[in-house]
Amino acid sequence: MLKQYVGLLLTALILHSSVAVWACTTGIVSGKYTVDGRPLLFKQRDSEQADNVYIYSHSGKYAYIGVVPIGDKENRRVVYGHNEKGLAIMNSNSYNLEGPIQGKATKSNLIRIGLESCATVDEFEAMLRRLAPFAYGSNYGCLDATGACVYLECGCQGVKRYDADDPQVAPHGYIVRSNFGMSGDLKKGKGYARYVVACELFEQAAANHQLDWKTVFSFSRCLRHGWTRMDLNEWMPEKESTPSMTAFRDFIPRYITGSAVVYQGVKQGESPLLTTAWTAIAHPFTTVCIPIWFGQEHRMPACVQRRDGGDCALVNWSNAFKQYLFPIDYGEGRDYIMLAHLINGEGTGILQQMLPVEDQIVAQGEAYLERFRHENGIMPDYVEYYRWVDELVEAEYTRIARSHGLLP
Repeated sequence: MLKQYVGLLLTALILHSSVAVWACTTGIVSGKYTVDGRPLLFKQRDSEQADNVYIYSHSGKYAYIGVVPIGDKENRRVVYGHNEKGLAIMNSNSYNLEGPIQGKATKSNLIRIGLESCATVDEFEAMLRRLAPFAYGSNYGCLDATGACVYLECGCQGVKRYDADDPQVAPHGYIVRSNFGMSGDLKKGKGYARYVVACELFEQAAANHQLDWKTVFSFSRCLRHGWTRMDLNEWMPEKESTPSMTAFRDFIPRYITGSAVVYQGVKQGESPLLTTAWTAIAHPFTTVCIPIWFGQEHRMPACVQRRDGGDCALVNWSNAFKQYLFPIDYGEGRDYIMLAHLINGEGTGILQQMLPVEDQIVAQGEAYLERFRHENGIMPDYVEYYRWVDELVEAEYTRIARSHGLLP
């Protein structure tokens, strides 16, 4: 599938080399092709308003857990989420599907409304078709407890469905989108470099029978560039003190990346409450991945939620570490990363110190999830797990910050 588009995308990149400031990289995988038979949604959120928090809401027919910009105190602008029926929704902007018409709704509000009122992908699609056409373009990725896993491309021409189970559309069970839709003029989109490398990553995972949530989540930290072919892992500095300012633009992770998530759906017959959001609530270079579930207590780790003062603990930590990685905060500084602060031969980079902490959280989370699947429901002791996550994050992030001189 990738080879069909490379020639056209090369032309499109030359004609449209600018990068949108609100732009995401996303992918979906049919459960028929994943390692464990459960469908997946992947979203890398990029935005100038990058800081996010998790919320729980029962404002509509169905309760949902979603992510909103930290400054949205009314929690209206849901950028992705999943509800108690197992419906998960995310999106990426699609700039080649826009049109000069009167818009009827906004992207984030539609995600919220969909989570509040829809139980299945088909219901969400029907809702979009009632509201179409749209002034904006959007690739809505969604999965549900029936196993459905689709993209709904929306724009001025209406709605077009792309099903990950359709061998004509997804011969290997996955579909990738950045910031253009396949139903529009490919020369008018954006995000081609990210699209190319994301397609390569999914293609390689499929060929190696590694389409699982953990492999897909790793794409959020990919250091290979789709056009230049540069892999920054091959340029790893020897020491953290090595001068290493490196050009960093149009990778899947970018300066404006605000979060990453992989939604892992359920098999038919499993409780929809077992749908899991494996999420980094802030920049994936500086934030550990944590599983988020629907439980009877409606609890989440405190470190991913908005505190009374309006901030978020894990976002605060992430931003401090991000400043260490991108120390130039003027001019074009955001396009350059201090690579030795991220990875180095001594193993002291921010990402290198953070990943072992994440491994602990994920190992415990997977053990809990396996037991929940055996019980076919979320057991109350998940609250204890979240308390442990909060304590671990605070202790380990404090340790990492001190090791880099970011705390006394």
